[in-house]
Amino acid sequence: MDLFLITTKLKNEFPLTKRAIQPYPQKAAVLVILYPKNNKTHVLMTKRALHLKSHPGEISFPGGVYEEDKDNNLLATALRETSEEVGANIESSKVIAELPIVNTRFGFEITPFVCVISEALEFEPEKDEVDEILEIPFTSLLATQQRDVGLSPEKNMVMYWFKHHRIWGASAKILLNIQHLSVY
Repeated sequence: MDLFLITTKLKNEFPLTKRAIQPYPQKAAVLVILYPKNNKTHVLMTKRALHLKSHPGEISFPGGVYEEDKDNNLLATALRETSEEVGANIESSKVIAELPIVNTRFGFEITPFVCVISEALEFEPEKDEVDEILEIPFTSLLATQQRDVGLSPEKNMVMYWFKHHRIWGASAKILLNIQHLSVY
């Protein structure tokens, strides 16, 4: 996948917006990091620590809950949480797109942001939150898409696979929004 092409399409299709943050439903933000590694576009995901109360062991993008006392906006949430979880300090100028909001069955409203980095970064997992860092070849990941009939077969959900890791739910919805650009 050509990073220049996906950058252009993402900027045009999903421009960054500024909107007031309403208290309900509860807000969260994640960061989809795309970068070149070994001549392929990769995406960063994490395996959540097994001891966490919510979504233990699930595959997700770095991110978390909006904290009014720490974050000026949802982009700040995504950047702060990414720094805390994987040790990557991403400049806001590298963020190129804001994907459609994903609503979860637990009442969260997740805003996914996308950034494109020109070179691979070193990631350091925060052991209390992240069990494993996953650097996934993006095109290969998108090619694993299949229908997820687990929870709600009528909702036309999808899932993806990376090795033995199942990527489903909100993370799969986010990937599907990018996949719809058909740039691979």
